[in-house]
Amino acid sequence: MGELKQLSESQKSLVERVKSLGQQVYLANLGLASKVEEEGKKQYDRLVTAGTESRGPQAAESSKAVLAAVGLVEVLKSEAEKLKAEGLKLQVETLKQRFSGIDLKTESQRLFDELVAAGEKRSAA
Repeated sequence: MGELKQLSESQKSLVERVKSLGQQVYLANLGLASKVEEEGKKQYDRLVTAGTESRGPQAAESSKAVLAAVGLVEVLKSEAEKLKAEGLKLQVETLKQRFSGIDLKTESQRLFDELVAAGEKRSAA
């Protein structure tokens, strides 16, 4: 009888752990959604600003969507020029060096914890 009780408690513990992990994943998803929304707004504003600068005085007559589209074209042109100037190979080497020192397990755990915290914040709101 003691073994059955132990097995039952073990199963309950496992179920609670799975529920807890499920909650953390849910909160991480909420945190990710918050970060995506925030970054999306920043990028949209960046594109509108670039479009406004590109159009100059005509910008006042344009909608934000048009300015964002014009800004996107300007940003893409700028990035293409950077790629030409710096060379793609140099950028690849830079990225290799940048990522070679990163402990992926530690970094992914840090990112996951950050997303869970952001999800908790959003869930509380």
